[in-house]
Amino acid sequence: MRKQIFKAICDRLAEKVPEVAFIDLWNDNVNTLNGGTAFPFPAVFVEFETIEWRQQGNSARMGDIAVRLHIVTRAMTTNGSKDSRMEEALAYFDIIDRINAAMQRLSGENFASFMLTTSATNHNHAELIESVERYVTRAQDITAMPSSIATAKLDKAVIRVGQ
Repeated sequence: MRKQIFKAICDRLAEKVPEVAFIDLWNDNVNTLNGGTAFPFPAVFVEFETIEWRQQGNSARMGDIAVRLHIVTRAMTTNGSKDSRMEEALAYFDIIDRINAAMQRLSGENFASFMLTTSATNHNHAELIESVERYVTRAQDITAMPSSIATAKLDKAVIRVGQ
């Protein structure tokens, strides 16, 4: 299920936000940079939060899957709101807006549309800006279901945030 969702996110961002130069799984990538660049910018890293599954019949399970997209780009130093480079420095937020628009109706076989739940911008890196956008989807995992059983598609899911 996670592989399917990761690939769907990669495909959607590549199609809708082509300026994203690099997409990978999150592995604390920003904190492990040692003065060199290990990936091109802007980069998006996909982090899966812990999933609490609820068993269904026929070895299927249902769960709310939360992913965090770590959006990383180089920071641009400016001298206040009157700086002539301010518009270029704030273009970072335009990328986030395009990523959010691309994610809003992303759904697939056995997972519902993603819903944005939180946004956080971290300016605690000397040369980088990292924002974390958290999305939730409801998914039905049928990987353990016997192949002889017909699969039911997840049609309309209700996501309850904060449970």
